[in-house]
Amino acid sequence: QCEPGALPIWGVNLPARKLSGDFFDFYPLDGEHIAFALGDVSGKGMNAALLMAKTIGLFRCLGKRIAEPAALLEAINAELRETASRGMFVTMVAGRYRSADGSVCFANAGHLPPLLRRRDRSYESFPAGAPPLGIVESLRAADERMTLDGGELYVFTDGLTEYRYVSGERLGVEGLVQLIEALAELPLARRLEALLATLDQDGGW
Repeated sequence: QCEPGALPIWGVNLPARKLSGDFFDFYPLDGEHIAFALGDVSGKGMNAALLMAKTIGLFRCLGKRIAEPAALLEAINAELRETASRGMFVTMVAGRYRSADGSVCFANAGHLPPLLRRRDRSYESFPAGAPPLGIVESLRAADERMTLDGGELYVFTDGLTEYRYVSGERLGVEGLVQLIEALAELPLARRLEALLATLDQDGGW
């Protein structure tokens, strides 16, 4: 469902303030694999932004030599434990997409459960198998493996699901699923734009 010549992974980050602790990143590893990650740093402001930048740097550096996402999160955790400010932590999903067969392998450290949308419009969520990064000394994460088979994997932060309408009602995961279904025929990049525009119609997000 990508536009011609486009990558099969799309993302967007709109900070609530000038500096954001939320982040996403993806980059090609070789001719058929793409590494991706999305996460949320505790707190806000400069400290959160600095920890976010360090986490992305570790993801880019270590991800080029550590193949399995669970092992990658364990290595990032070890680095963050040495330098993260006391009380700060990072929730994060890291994974690899293989274009040859549409397979995905990812691991989740304390983050919101990613959503798999199958071709038949059924959904499956994948709760975290490990605590957030930077808390425990020795992290033990687990890899999830799947083949998309024409489906899609959605990874997001609570900045989206905690969105509140003017009425005070929270979007939540159920509301997000409804939006995805309403926009499912659009290409991925346009789908994200339309999703945000739909929320913004409610009076300014």
